Amino acid sequence: MKKLVYVFLFFSVTAAPGQNNKTPAPAALPKVTITIGGFKGGDIASDILSRIIDSSLVARDQKGNQYPVVRFRSIYKFKSSYEDPATGERKTTDDMRVNDFNDTAVMSEQWRQSIKDNIIKGDQMILDNVIVQLKNGTKIMVPAITFKVIQ
Repeated sequence: MKKLVYVFLFFSVTAAPGQNNKTPAPAALPKVTITIGGFKGGDIASDILSRIIDSSLVARDQKGNQYPVVRFRSIYKFKSSYEDPATGERKTTDDMRVNDFNDTAVMSEQWRQSIKDNIIKGDQMILDNVIVQLKNGTKIMVPAITFKVIQ
């Protein structure tokens, strides 16, 4: 009986290394970031934001390879005021406008002009939900960038 157990263990041990149950690791995705007008977000003056807003989004990886932008969302946050119907006094509230852009890396003329006409200190522009296409056809989402108008 001991011999039978040894034979069984011998074949179990020698057969196990021959099995390859590992799946190949997926290729590492490049770290892609976006810019607009050469800016990566952060505090910005209103006149500079007004200039760069006409630029297209550019997506690059750490090696400088550029990728086409498939879609993105522009969120513009600002303060608005209203009259309280109960008291009649003017109050301020946070407000925002959102627009999605598909098959382009540039905001529409109407959207850009609206931002230029209304930009003031304290506003924020967020470019998020940015999808880029890699060279192999894979589409990935890249990190958002935020601009805060400081003057």
